[in-house]
Amino acid sequence: MPFLLNRRSLFVAAAAALSASGVGQAKTGRAFEIATSDGAPIRNFRIAPAKAPSDLPGLILTGSANAEPVLYEFFDYACPYCRVASQEIDMLLSPDSGVRLGLVQHPVLSSRSADAARVALAASRLHGDEVAYRLHVGIFQAPGAVNAEKALAVAAGQGLDAGSLAKEAERAEIAELLAAHVERARTLSLPQAPSFVLGEFAFVGWPGVEPIESFIAATRRCGGLRCASPY
Repeated sequence: MPFLLNRRSLFVAAAAALSASGVGQAKTGRAFEIATSDGAPIRNFRIAPAKAPSDLPGLILTGSANAEPVLYEFFDYACPYCRVASQEIDMLLSPDSGVRLGLVQHPVLSSRSADAARVALAASRLHGDEVAYRLHVGIFQAPGAVNAEKALAVAAGQGLDAGSLAKEAERAEIAELLAAHVERARTLSLPQAPSFVLGEFAFVGWPGVEPIESFIAATRRCGGLRCASPY
């Protein structure tokens, strides 16, 4: 299987990040009274600007060029909620949508999802963000358990050279990129996927399309996930 020698160490790194931040130790306060489309409260908190993921190497960026703020998603290819988020976020993105998305690999559920993350990072390095984003969406759309073989099969179906991707995914540089993404999730106290950073705030879980749109609008208007006044 691809990445057999490296996958254990990668999953250990992700598990260590999960353990280090810890669900019980992660920030539990609510900077804003915000809720999902179903009315469930959303855990959210302010982050230190220096910890924002904008400087992360290997980010996959898509959507409106130069739009602000960027919505950063920390996701896992084995996460069912991330699958839903991927489908719904994709509906928000277009060159004139005014929404820009940054994808941060956060494989905390299995070593197999870390393998798929390496393939996506390899696609970004070899072919650029838009090709990598198309692969990202395809991985979530494809049925069955996630692993490297699935990611490579999706890539081949999209016309990419699976052999070149597999070789690139084995490079030490890809492992370093993935480790950097996992470490950033730890420093931001984001132990689960999906989680998001928008402006100076982080929130946990997929809230739905309408809340996301309202968070982006509020961040532009008043710098937070919710404004004191709607005007």
